[in-house]
Amino acid sequence: MYRFARSFLICLVAARAVFSQAAAVKPNTPHENLNAVTWVQSSAEYRASALQTYHAAEASMMRALNDKNWTAALEQKRPVPDLPPAVILDLDETVFDNSAFQARLAMTGTTFTPENWKSWVAEKRAGLVPGARAFLLAAHANGVAPFYVTNRVCDPNRADDPTVVLLKAHLLPFRPERLLCKTDTPDKAARRNLVAAGNRVLLLIGDDLNDFITAAVHEGSVDVRFAAVDAYDRYWGERWFMLPNPTYGSWEAAVGRSSGNKWRTLRQ
Repeated sequence: MYRFARSFLICLVAARAVFSQAAAVKPNTPHENLNAVTWVQSSAEYRASALQTYHAAEASMMRALNDKNWTAALEQKRPVPDLPPAVILDLDETVFDNSAFQARLAMTGTTFTPENWKSWVAEKRAGLVPGARAFLLAAHANGVAPFYVTNRVCDPNRADDPTVVLLKAHLLPFRPERLLCKTDTPDKAARRNLVAAGNRVLLLIGDDLNDFITAAVHEGSVDVRFAAVDAYDRYWGERWFMLPNPTYGSWEAAVGRSSGNKWRTLRQ
């Protein structure tokens, strides 16, 4: 009787595991991020784009080191040759690769919520964007301080903070005063200004327009954002470097997050 009961329990646990897996993976169910996440995780093109961005950024950084009047921060209104050199980077989808989180949402047929994002951050499982670590180590080796300006909720002074733990786990240059976490506003201008006050900012690197300038994020602001990009045409690829991120961003708010709004923006 005991042997039968034990076997039954083993089978029940196995069946539940299979059922849970089947419930999580819905191969025939469409999800609006499926193509984007697959591209990030599986395409050689994404990898090449990220590597290309960081290689170009490193070459530009080396030129900037020798030009004492060079700055990438609009917050620096005049040349600041005597300040120590620094670069400002976003974290998520710029340094950290959270595509596994996006894949989880697609596989379970769910969407982003602050709660499931908080749980993901706590797991400390994000990988690295291709090229990010090599660039950061090159910056550190050449005396350029990396500042991480992120909209993660984090505490740079806590050793057990998930973002701090992840930076250290990936062996990335880190000092608590160089991790600027989300404040009472997602606008990063004040934090960029704080870095620029004490450092000559050589480069800005991010995956969202708001990593570079304060840009409109309301529905219908697409053309306004295009104009903002064009206004700084010469900065892109020289002082500002954008990583590809097709899965999410402030561009969604500009278009309108609903599928109906996205359909209406299509051109042919």
